[in-house]
Amino acid sequence: MITRTIIDEYLLVAKALFNKNFLNMGIGSISLKLQTDQMLINKQNKHILEDDFFKKVHILKSDLSWKETSNDIKTHSKIYENISSTKAIANIFPINTITFSLEHHSYLNPIDQLGKKYIQKVPIIEIINTIEWEENKEYIISKNLKENDIVIIKGYGVFITSRDIREILKKAVILENSATILLNSQQH
Repeated sequence: MITRTIIDEYLLVAKALFNKNFLNMGIGSISLKLQTDQMLINKQNKHILEDDFFKKVHILKSDLSWKETSNDIKTHSKIYENISSTKAIANIFPINTITFSLEHHSYLNPIDQLGKKYIQKVPIIEIINTIEWEENKEYIISKNLKENDIVIIKGYGVFITSRDIREILKKAVILENSATILLNSQQH
């Protein structure tokens, strides 16, 4: 049984990401691992304020319930399968971070103190071949998140993992602030 506190934490973070315009209806995803083989994940094309925004599904067993959820469900499942310490995942679309990824090379390396302290050097993955990417994105994202709990996909978005769902929000905000500072500085 899912406690109200767990659902409240999940919705609190999802709403905050929505208010920052990082997550929206049909854009992005957020999940929370409940047990070894279950997670909450947002549904496809559902607004955060709708009562049925999320669904509880099995992580390793693709069934009919998966069809109702975010298109990112396979990626979330692969991450939970490969990184046992992960308890929460978000795929978000912070505009300045994405803009930074388009203009720069392999990493976002913060110059601000919060960025240096909490997120350090964040890899940027470039999609070279879209067909190969679609066939292997779950593996590529999962592999990169084993080494760093944040990964930026150039021109697309950001995946963040954490042991705590509130930490996802903290990292997302710090990452976006660091990208904004880099874009506005002379050091990019």
